[in-house]
Amino acid sequence: MIVPQTKNGILNIDKPQGITSHDVVDAIRKIFPDQKVGHTGTLDPLATGVLPICIGEATKLSDNLTSEIKKYSVKMLLGVETDTYDITGRIVFASVFNKDEIYIKERIKRFIGKQQQIPPKYSAIKVEGKKLYQYARENKDVEIKPREIEIYNIDNIKIDLESKEVAFDVECSKGTYIRSLVNDIGKKIGCGATMTELRRTQTGNFKIEDSIPLYGFLKLDYIDMLDRIITIEDYYIENKKITLSDDELGRFLNGVKFEVQSSDQIVRVYNKGKYIGLGTVENKILKRFIIE
Repeated sequence: MIVPQTKNGILNIDKPQGITSHDVVDAIRKIFPDQKVGHTGTLDPLATGVLPICIGEATKLSDNLTSEIKKYSVKMLLGVETDTYDITGRIVFASVFNKDEIYIKERIKRFIGKQQQIPPKYSAIKVEGKKLYQYARENKDVEIKPREIEIYNIDNIKIDLESKEVAFDVECSKGTYIRSLVNDIGKKIGCGATMTELRRTQTGNFKIEDSIPLYGFLKLDYIDMLDRIITIEDYYIENKKITLSDDELGRFLNGVKFEVQSSDQIVRVYNKGKYIGLGTVENKILKRFIIE
């Protein structure tokens, strides 16, 4: 039996709780051992939801996909702070509070907009070649520099004062740590808070309703697995299409740059109606990016 060739493209996986993003990559790599596999935008083991997995040439898109806007559904517990900023950590602060729903909602809404955010000390950010969580586990202090992020919107805020639980949806920029956002919200309210649940519902064009649970994907027949891969051409189907002549194509493949008119930074390149790959456009100059 002839085994169909693995496609270059992206899988929209719904990551389950309790495993790392790298665990998901390892599982997919075992299915497609002949291909490079990577993910875009790490989800903590506690978190679930949209985790785009890039396969083959699509791994070159990792930086582009990681920079997309992200949406999350969040739950937090008031009156508690942990060292990891989520429920898996060690409690470092606890308090009682007597704030009402209006007060809490108003404080949460204050976080909409651009701001400087300090990432959690239990994170994979590297300082001097070493990950922050490694310093934390060794009880070593290290300077964590703030980074600019943007919270575009916070809505669907639901508050249960009796159980001290708050839920909300947030839309944010690349590099935003929701655990840090929850920790900062707790401080703004004045009672502390820690994250108890996190579900990523969208990153760029990848939405939770179009995703497939990891274990559901692993149950599929091989052909059905291939059908779940979104090709690079299909992912950029709404981007500008540029057709090159035979002579232009030869020069394009050899790295020659062309002047083009395009508002898209990434364009689809064709020759005689056949998809060739992607090009990038900067200052009206087209150059090769991904050739399939």
